[in-house]
Parts: sequence; structure tokens; C-alpha cells
Amino acid sequence: MLINKLNKYGKNNNIEVKKEVPAEHKKYLKSVVAFANGFGGKIIFGIEEKKDSFEICGLSGDVFKIKDSITNSIFSSIEPHIIPSIDLDTIEDKTILIVNVPSGWDRPYHLKAEGEFDGVYVRVSGTTRKADRNMIKELMFEGSNRYFDKMICPELEISENSIQNLCDTLYHKALENSKSQFEKDAVTPITKQDLLSWGILTQSNNHIVPTNAYALLTGHPALPNRIQCALFKGTDTTEVIDMKDYSGPIYEQIDFAYKFVLRNIRLHASFESLERKETYEIPVYAIRELIVNSIAHRLSEDSDKRCYEKKNIMRS
Repeated sequence: MLINKLNKYGKNNNIEVKKEVPAEHKKYLKSVVAFANGFGGKIIFGIEEKKDSFEICGLSGDVFKIKDSITNSIFSSIEPHIIPSIDLDTIEDKTILIVNVPSGWDRPYHLKAEGEFDGVYVRVSGTTRKADRNMIKELMFEGSNRYFDKMICPELEISENSIQNLCDTLYHKALENSKSQFEKDAVTPITKQDLLSWGILTQSNNHIVPTNAYALLTGHPALPNRIQCALFKGTDTTEVIDMKDYSGPIYEQIDFAYKFVLRNIRLHASFESLERKETYEIPVYAIRELIVNSIAHRLSEDSDKRCYEKKNIMRS
């Protein structure tokens, strides 16, 4: 049941609840824009969020008129146009209305009244926030089916030997990271065609050229980047205990950052029968995943300045 799930897990980045439909439609239209600019989501009207729980209060009045009003408001207030799917449901003899917003292809979506830059919103940790200029640029690339890592890196030159070296390196890295013989057996040699299909290489004027992804994977100075790791004393950043900067190929930076974290967290040892078992205070698989996710969502300002034609992207 919906209410039980909400009470058990709470809201998430793709669900928002409201006690009633606000008279000022902008209060929910911003979330519609944010969902369309992300992975889609639901806005549920008729559920009240209290301090520690969610309760069904239902909607009063003609729910079909409310449904039509929301549909018209979304269609007329947002560009590019969004056509949501709106469902009515009855729970405990009370009617709720669920607005299903799909993930959009024509990003960035914005509120017409606020303009194509000031009216762009995104979801951040379960809340709706105004998008900053860097996020708007990324949405523009997504909307045109273009991505930063697939853009040509004009400062970088490659040869057949350098392409093969990268293929070999990635292949051996995949074997190294395999946790079982089954995973190792599934790893196959990487070819130039694989790099093309993944967007690491691309074709331009009948030539194969490298993208930003190629520069990141090889640690080429054409796209400078680094990971900075630090351990602080206490909960503020005034006193540093350990700090390291890592550069080079992005997969090496990930390995160095991962080892830095392991070096600076506690390791618990216990004995089961005659075997010594060691366990880190944080699950090691989660550490690597957090590092990889952080890198995937972070591009340095230096990379932005080098590889984006800012005046064209931002129309300024």
C-alpha cells in the first residue's frame, strides 16, 4: 500500500507529496520541471506529510476539474511542453491524485514565466532546487543527445599504437578488478570498435579522433583533473591530519582515493574458530561506489573552460 511504503521508506528523490493542490500552481510546477529534467517522478496530492509519518487526507471538491486544471497548467506553463499522466486513486474512502511526470528528452525544461535559464529546476536529495549554470549546460547537452565525455578533445592527438595501448590497459584493468574466475572469464579483449561504440573515440571528417573520455582515461594534460583526499581532525576542516592529491588516468585516481580511505578508517579484527577475520568500519564496496559516483557527477571548472564553447552554450 502506498501510504505504508511512504511511512516505511519516506519520500525519495522521485516522489513528492502535498496535502492539497496549492492555489499558486508554481509551487508544484517547479517540481514537474525538475522531474522532467531528471529521471521522472510523481507528485501525489491528498497526502499530508507530518513530522514522522504520512497521512491520507484526500482531496475535496470536483477531482475531475482539479485533474483538468493541473493538466492545463502543466501544458501551458512549461516549455518544452510536458504531457503528464494523471491518475485518481481511492484509499480509505479518500481520493488522491497522482501526477506522473516522465523523464524528458528535450531538456532543459523551464517555467515560461521565469525564462529559459532562471526557470530551470532539478531534484537534489529529495528537494526541488533552481539549476545553476553548469547544470543547465549539462542539461543542454543531454537534450541535444550530446554529453561532455563524448565531445571531441581537440588538443589531444592519438595514433594506432596509443589506441591499442588503451585497449590493452582497459582489458587488463577489467581482469584485475574481477572478483571471481567467473567474472574473469566474462572479460573479453577490447577493440577500437568498442572504444567507438562507447564514445571514447568518435569519427570526424572521416578520421577517428579522441573524446574527453579518452583524455580522462589516459590522464592526458589536455584535460587536467585530479582527486584531492583529506582527513580532518574533528568535524570541521580547520586541522588537516592527512592530505593527498592524485592525478593521472581516472581509474588510477579512483584506486588511489580508495586506498586513501581504507588507510584512514578503522579495521576491526575478530576470530572465527581459528581464522582471523578483518572488517572495515565502512563496507569496502560502498567506498568505491561512492568515489566513482562522485567523479561521475563532477567536472572541474578547468575542464569546463577548455572543452565547452561557453558563449554558444549559454547564448551570452
